[in-house]
Amino acid sequence: MAELKPDTRVAIYGRVSTRDKGQEVENQLAQLREFTAKQGWTISCEYVDRESGANRDRIEFQEMFRDAAHRRFDLLLFWSLDRFTREGLWRSAGISQ
Repeated sequence: MAELKPDTRVAIYGRVSTRDKGQEVENQLAQLREFTAKQGWTISCEYVDRESGANRDRIEFQEMFRDAAHRRFDLLLFWSLDRFTREGLWRSAGISQ
């Protein structure tokens, strides 16, 4: 893996499920922001959804893929895989295996 430069543009993604009553996404974002700052990277985009990870049509999730296609960031960070998707990475991106 290539070493990332300090001028790396980072997008961060956080999600809580509507079923997870009382949860807030801010704890995920705070940790991701802190990690990004320690690396010397720049946060160019933040995406937050408050719905089930099984739903591929999440508004911010889809916006994130559109921005990725337009190269608005170099790296995507998310707190844990289950906060990113419940479908698996390939299905979430609409890629057949």
